[in-house]
Amino acid sequence: MSEAADQLPEFPDGTRGTSSWRKATALVELCISDDPPPAQITVFVDAQHAVGTDGEAGVVLEAGPRIGKDTLQAVLCDGITEITVNGEDGIPMSYGRRKRTITPALRRTVLHRDDDQCAGDACDSSDRLQIHHIIPWSEGGPTEPDNLITLCWFHHHIVIHQWHYTIQPHPEHGRIRFQRPDRAPPGG
Repeated sequence: MSEAADQLPEFPDGTRGTSSWRKATALVELCISDDPPPAQITVFVDAQHAVGTDGEAGVVLEAGPRIGKDTLQAVLCDGITEITVNGEDGIPMSYGRRKRTITPALRRTVLHRDDDQCAGDACDSSDRLQIHHIIPWSEGGPTEPDNLITLCWFHHHIVIHQWHYTIQPHPEHGRIRFQRPDRAPPGG
């Protein structure tokens, strides 16, 4: 795990993030990697604590570590995930959808449509490509071509999941722009 954490790229400002952040990010990357196929991740949510803290508390992976809402969002986006939500009395009250997996045929279709490169405007990366749900699967987004986009690992996990940028279609072609969360969309 430490070796994978040490291999993460620097941020645009030249910093590398804390050791804990790098290790957590490396763990998420290992869990959602397509090589080998992603592992199933079981997430337990204590509804009483999670609601009171906007998801910053009360969420635990089966293996024991607590995670915050950003890590949970990344796990739900790419991992084969099983969720159990416990109510105030500790009794499981809900089991989440388990299957969000993009089939190999669908993955090839989306990659081909996006010219086998990251769909981010001005990014021509063809390395470590991942398929992302535009409307998050965790929010009911379908696993269908119109709701899927090809992103490089950096744009997917750092820009979208950690920095909370949103995807905006480019007005002149089929690529996308990344919109900072504190700015209105262009022309809006």
